[in-house]
Amino acid sequence: MKANGYNTGIASEYYIASLLFRQGYEAYISSGNMKSVDIRVIKNSKAISIDVKAVQGYSSLIVNNVTEQPDHFIVFVIYNDKFDDVTVMPEVFVVPSDKIKDMVKVYGDQKRIYKSKLTEYKNNWQCFFEASNILTI
Repeated sequence: MKANGYNTGIASEYYIASLLFRQGYEAYISSGNMKSVDIRVIKNSKAISIDVKAVQGYSSLIVNNVTEQPDHFIVFVIYNDKFDDVTVMPEVFVVPSDKIKDMVKVYGDQKRIYKSKLTEYKNNWQCFFEASNILTI
């Protein structure tokens, strides 16, 4: 059975949460379909938010609802047409939200980012708590 976009998104949120827990972060997945924050992350009493964008293919990802916010990151999950093959791990790109605007291409009413623009952010996990203005809880 081929997964639809909703299934791809949910699977990706849980995949990213799993990777965060493995790195020692506390990760809390938000519920609902119309949310702008998919995961809240806490480490050492500091908090950030993550929006997960996923695609089964490999060319571009829609970023219409992405907004620039302090301590907010976009994590792109790209399955490279291997979503159904659980032996193949997707590529993950971690991008601070303030970097997104420089990568966007607009096509009609859609904002998209191409995988080729994300290269420097592949597995960029260390960027989460580098900023000095991270929210303390």
